[in-house]
Amino acid sequence: MSSLLNFVLYEIGWLACMAGVSAGYPQLGVGSALVLLIVHLLLHRRPRRQLLLMTVSAAIGLLVDSLLITAGILRFPHAGPLPYLPPLWMTVLWAQFAMTFPGCLRWMYRRPAITATLTFVSVPFIFLSGQRMGVVRLPPSSIVAPGLLGLTWAVAVPLLVRCSEKLHPDPSSDDHYTCCQ
Repeated sequence: MSSLLNFVLYEIGWLACMAGVSAGYPQLGVGSALVLLIVHLLLHRRPRRQLLLMTVSAAIGLLVDSLLITAGILRFPHAGPLPYLPPLWMTVLWAQFAMTFPGCLRWMYRRPAITATLTFVSVPFIFLSGQRMGVVRLPPSSIVAPGLLGLTWAVAVPLLVRCSEKLHPDPSSDDHYTCCQ
Protein backbone atom coordinates (compact mmCIF):
# COMPACT_ATOMS: atom_id res chain seq x y z
CA MET A 1 0.00 0.00 0.00
CA SER A 2 2.83 2.38 0.87
CA SER A 3 4.46 2.06 -2.57
CA LEU A 4 1.13 2.57 -4.31
CA LEU A 5 0.44 5.76 -2.33
CA ASN A 6 3.99 6.93 -3.06
CA PHE A 7 3.46 6.36 -6.79
CA VAL A 8 0.06 8.09 -6.78
CA LEU A 9 1.40 11.17 -4.96
CA TYR A 10 4.27 11.44 -7.44
CA GLU A 11 2.08 10.98 -10.52
CA ILE A 12 -0.50 13.53 -9.38
CA GLY A 13 2.29 16.05 -8.76
CA TRP A 14 3.89 15.34 -12.14
CA LEU A 15 0.54 15.70 -13.93
CA ALA A 16 -0.26 18.90 -12.03
CA CYS A 17 3.05 20.44 -13.10
CA MET A 18 2.66 19.37 -16.73
CA ALA A 19 -0.98 20.48 -16.92
CA GLY A 20 -0.23 23.80 -15.22
CA VAL A 21 2.69 24.59 -17.50
CA SER A 22 0.96 23.50 -20.71
CA ALA A 23 -2.08 25.60 -19.78
CA GLY A 24 0.12 28.63 -19.13
CA TYR A 25 -0.18 28.52 -15.33
CA PRO A 26 3.11 27.00 -14.14
CA GLN A 27 2.66 28.46 -10.65
CA LEU A 28 -0.51 26.40 -10.23
CA GLY A 29 1.39 23.19 -11.05
CA VAL A 30 4.25 24.14 -8.74
CA GLY A 31 1.84 24.91 -5.91
CA SER A 32 0.04 21.60 -6.34
CA ALA A 33 3.30 19.65 -6.46
CA LEU A 34 4.61 21.43 -3.36
CA VAL A 35 1.43 20.56 -1.46
CA LEU A 36 1.92 16.90 -2.42
CA LEU A 37 5.56 17.06 -1.30
CA ILE A 38 4.40 18.37 2.07
CA VAL A 39 1.83 15.57 2.32
CA HIS A 40 4.58 13.08 1.52
CA LEU A 41 6.82 14.51 4.24
CA LEU A 42 4.00 14.52 6.79
CA LEU A 43 3.27 10.84 6.09
CA HIS A 44 6.89 9.66 5.89
CA ARG A 45 8.53 8.01 8.89
CA ARG A 46 11.81 9.85 8.29
CA PRO A 47 10.82 13.29 6.98
CA ARG A 48 14.20 14.94 7.69
CA ARG A 49 16.07 12.32 5.70
CA GLN A 50 13.54 12.55 2.92
CA LEU A 51 13.75 16.36 2.88
CA LEU A 52 17.54 16.08 2.59
CA LEU A 53 17.17 13.67 -0.34
CA MET A 54 14.67 16.00 -2.04
CA THR A 55 17.04 18.95 -1.57
CA VAL A 56 19.99 17.02 -3.02
CA SER A 57 17.82 15.89 -5.94
CA ALA A 58 16.63 19.44 -6.63
CA ALA A 59 20.24 20.69 -6.56
CA ILE A 60 21.45 17.95 -8.91
CA GLY A 61 18.47 18.59 -11.19
CA LEU A 62 19.20 22.30 -11.23
CA LEU A 63 22.81 21.58 -12.21
CA VAL A 64 21.92 18.95 -14.85
CA ASP A 65 19.18 21.05 -16.43
CA SER A 66 21.33 24.21 -16.37
CA LEU A 67 24.11 22.36 -18.19
CA LEU A 68 21.63 21.05 -20.76
CA ILE A 69 20.20 24.54 -21.27
CA THR A 70 23.68 26.03 -21.66
CA ALA A 71 24.58 23.30 -24.17
CA GLY A 72 21.46 24.17 -26.19
CA ILE A 73 19.83 20.78 -25.60
CA LEU A 74 16.87 22.08 -23.58
CA ARG A 75 14.80 25.20 -23.95
CA PHE A 76 11.79 26.02 -21.82
CA PRO A 77 9.06 28.21 -23.33
CA HIS A 78 7.92 29.17 -19.82
CA ALA A 79 11.42 29.89 -18.52
CA GLY A 80 12.03 31.98 -15.44
CA PRO A 81 13.82 35.33 -15.28
CA LEU A 82 17.25 33.75 -15.80
CA PRO A 83 17.29 31.99 -19.19
CA TYR A 84 20.23 29.70 -18.31
CA LEU A 85 18.40 28.23 -15.31
CA PRO A 86 15.49 25.80 -15.59
CA PRO A 87 12.05 26.98 -14.54
CA LEU A 88 11.00 26.40 -10.95
CA TRP A 89 8.51 23.69 -11.92
CA MET A 90 11.33 21.56 -13.36
CA THR A 91 13.36 21.79 -10.15
CA VAL A 92 10.26 20.90 -8.13
CA LEU A 93 9.84 17.81 -10.31
CA TRP A 94 13.39 16.72 -9.43
CA ALA A 95 12.55 17.06 -5.72
CA GLN A 96 9.34 15.17 -6.26
CA PHE A 97 11.14 12.43 -8.20
CA ALA A 98 13.35 11.88 -5.14
CA MET A 99 10.36 10.93 -3.03
CA THR A 100 9.92 7.80 -5.15
CA PHE A 101 13.36 6.30 -4.52
CA PRO A 102 12.78 4.94 -1.00
CA GLY A 103 9.22 4.07 -2.00
CA CYS A 104 7.92 2.76 -5.31
CA LEU A 105 11.35 2.87 -7.00
CA ARG A 106 13.18 1.17 -4.15
CA TRP A 107 13.82 -1.81 -6.47
CA MET A 108 16.56 0.34 -8.06
CA TYR A 109 18.72 -0.03 -4.95
CA ARG A 110 21.79 -2.14 -5.72
CA ARG A 111 20.93 -2.21 -9.43
CA PRO A 112 22.87 0.76 -10.84
CA ALA A 113 23.43 -0.76 -14.29
CA ILE A 114 19.74 -1.54 -14.78
CA THR A 115 18.78 1.87 -13.40
CA ALA A 116 21.20 3.67 -15.73
CA THR A 117 20.10 1.66 -18.75
CA LEU A 118 16.38 2.17 -18.16
CA THR A 119 16.96 5.86 -17.50
CA PHE A 120 19.07 6.28 -20.65
CA VAL A 121 16.35 4.68 -22.76
CA SER A 122 13.25 6.22 -21.15
CA VAL A 123 14.24 9.84 -20.48
CA PRO A 124 14.42 10.91 -24.15
CA PHE A 125 10.85 9.68 -24.64
CA ILE A 126 9.69 11.60 -21.57
CA PHE A 127 11.24 14.81 -22.91
CA LEU A 128 9.81 14.19 -26.38
CA SER A 129 6.39 13.86 -24.72
CA GLY A 130 7.05 17.12 -22.88
CA GLN A 131 7.89 18.73 -26.19
CA ARG A 132 4.56 17.57 -27.63
CA MET A 133 2.84 19.12 -24.62
CA GLY A 134 4.67 22.39 -25.28
CA VAL A 135 6.53 22.52 -21.96
CA VAL A 136 10.06 21.98 -23.33
CA ARG A 137 11.82 22.35 -26.66
CA LEU A 138 14.61 20.18 -28.02
CA PRO A 139 16.80 21.11 -31.00
CA PRO A 140 15.06 20.29 -34.29
CA SER A 141 16.29 17.28 -36.27
CA SER A 142 18.85 16.30 -33.70
CA ILE A 143 19.55 12.76 -32.61
CA VAL A 144 22.31 14.07 -30.33
CA ALA A 145 19.88 15.85 -27.96
CA PRO A 146 17.97 12.73 -26.85
CA GLY A 147 21.25 10.86 -26.42
CA LEU A 148 22.73 13.60 -24.23
CA LEU A 149 19.52 13.80 -22.22
CA GLY A 150 19.59 10.05 -21.65
CA LEU A 151 23.28 10.09 -20.78
CA THR A 152 23.11 12.92 -18.24
CA TRP A 153 20.10 11.41 -16.54
CA ALA A 154 21.69 7.93 -16.64
CA VAL A 155 24.49 9.38 -14.51
CA ALA A 156 22.29 11.53 -12.23
CA VAL A 157 19.56 9.02 -11.37
CA PRO A 158 21.82 6.18 -10.13
CA LEU A 159 23.67 8.80 -8.06
CA LEU A 160 20.40 9.90 -6.50
CA VAL A 161 19.33 6.30 -5.93
CA ARG A 162 22.63 5.71 -4.12
CA CYS A 163 22.01 8.77 -1.94
CA SER A 164 18.55 7.42 -1.16
CA GLU A 165 19.97 4.03 -0.29
CA LYS A 166 22.38 5.66 2.17
CA LEU A 167 19.59 7.69 3.78
CA HIS A 168 16.97 4.91 3.76
CA PRO A 169 18.88 1.62 4.01
CA ASP A 170 16.37 -0.52 5.89
CA PRO A 171 13.22 -1.34 3.90
CA SER A 172 11.45 -2.72 6.94
CA SER A 173 11.77 0.38 9.07
CA ASP A 174 11.64 3.66 7.24
CA ASP A 175 10.33 3.61 3.70
CA HIS A 176 6.69 3.18 4.65
CA TYR A 177 4.22 5.91 5.30
CA THR A 178 2.94 6.10 8.84
CA CYS A 179 -0.64 5.72 7.61
CA CYS A 180 -0.02 2.43 5.76
CA GLN A 181 1.09 0.06 8.47
